[in-house]
Amino acid sequence: MSALAPISVQAAPQLLADAPPPAAVVDIAGSEHPVADIRSVVAATGGRTRIIAIGTVNDIGLYRALREAGAADYLVKPYAADQLTAAIARSNVVQSPPQPAAGRPRVFFVTGARGGAGATTVAVDAAWHLSRRPQNRVALIDLDLAFGSVALALDLEPSRGLHDILENPDRVDGLLIASAVSRVGENLSVLAAEESREPGKEAPPMTGEAYAKLLETVAENADCVIADAPRTLLAAQPSLLAHADTLVIVSELNLVSARDVVRLTDLVHEAAPTCTVWLIGNKAAKGRAEIGEDAFARAARLEFVRVLPWDASGAKAAANAGQPLGQAAPSSVLHRGIAATADALMPQPAAASTAPLWRRLLNVRPAR
Repeated sequence: MSALAPISVQAAPQLLADAPPPAAVVDIAGSEHPVADIRSVVAATGGRTRIIAIGTVNDIGLYRALREAGAADYLVKPYAADQLTAAIARSNVVQSPPQPAAGRPRVFFVTGARGGAGATTVAVDAAWHLSRRPQNRVALIDLDLAFGSVALALDLEPSRGLHDILENPDRVDGLLIASAVSRVGENLSVLAAEESREPGKEAPPMTGEAYAKLLETVAENADCVIADAPRTLLAAQPSLLAHADTLVIVSELNLVSARDVVRLTDLVHEAAPTCTVWLIGNKAAKGRAEIGEDAFARAARLEFVRVLPWDASGAKAAANAGQPLGQAAPSSVLHRGIAATADALMPQPAAASTAPLWRRLLNVRPAR
């Protein structure tokens, strides 16, 4: 077996996401957050690639943390070629990274690096796409009570249900949640509000405990929870990030957004080290991006998992119809990019083989 060429941990998520190879050697030297970065690489491949991490720090604690993050092995540089070959061979029998326990829902937060980045479009279309899988229950929550637009994007009548739930967390239970949700199709439940402001009246405080109770209760009856979470809420209630498997940051390609991606990433590392961060570029088209993808990634200190194309006609069709992008414009290139991102976030279970047991055991292929 020939040794694989190492790739940087910054470039790995984008390089490995589309066609995950059986194994890859990922260099973490120079990474400020090697464990979180390896976790991002593992998430980008859906756990289908055996990751051999290499670096310069000889520390058993780091080795254990990298293994827990999903790396199959860790080698300290410099190493001999036969050491790498042996590590790759050993990885063939290493179990896949831990997956959520059976029945445990996946929870994803989607936020914009700045306003207008398109986070709501990504959250809505991803939730709709995942809900089209048979018997896959998806919950979509708009956590921006004052200025959220999930209900508007889906042509739903917002209610005070979500507001009442967050204002009275002690009363939250499955029945209360069920009474507040709106249904979009068979498998998609939506919780959204449009809070009105009375002159001279202050809005009641919404505590981190209230949001946590909401997420926990919604997750009890869902396979996947997607929360459209404004960055202002995450900055005010960073403990919420501990409830998310992944924070998806949607960003336009400009310098101020790169700065804010750094701030959001640092927030995650401090508040929820187990939460993976994915960076999605949006509205990327000739003349729309202030800086290139490589320059942005260097400034943001985070590689793109995917860069979505600009699709004005698809976005207009979805807005006019009050429907998810994939429903209003199924052939949209933007929808295809969002759908691929959603599938990478929550890979479908491998279909069980229909070949006879004896043929699978002997690895015999039927004649054509």
